Amino acid sequence: MKIHPFLAALGAFLAAAPVLAGDDCDVPVSQWQSRDAVMRRAAQQGWKVQRLKIDDGCYEILGRDDQGREFKAKLDPKTLEPVKMKRRDRDRDRDRNREQARGNLGAASAADAGTAPGTPPRASTP
Repeated sequence: MKIHPFLAALGAFLAAAPVLAGDDCDVPVSQWQSRDAVMRRAAQQGWKVQRLKIDDGCYEILGRDDQGREFKAKLDPKTLEPVKMKRRDRDRDRDRNREQARGNLGAASAADAGTAPGTPPRASTP
């Protein structure tokens, strides 16, 4: 029996679909470690946990790392290894916002003066 190439490709795609999910966890509940184990793991990492919940079959921690930066981490419930982690650096965000404000401010004052940004204003004639 010959399998149509489209059906073979579809079967391969469907078999790989859980892998494509990326940050989802597919672990039977019977193999999960306890919330206490998650908290111990977080303490070992120097994390201060503000919230612990379950999302997409993973443990999800919202907290601060040992440098005081906010983060969100998804942990595999069996191994407690990070599946996905996002850190937020408030200083970087603040600096970026300041730079954007300066850029927008510079563009507005240049428009008022009728010049391109970075160009000195024209001298007025009497």
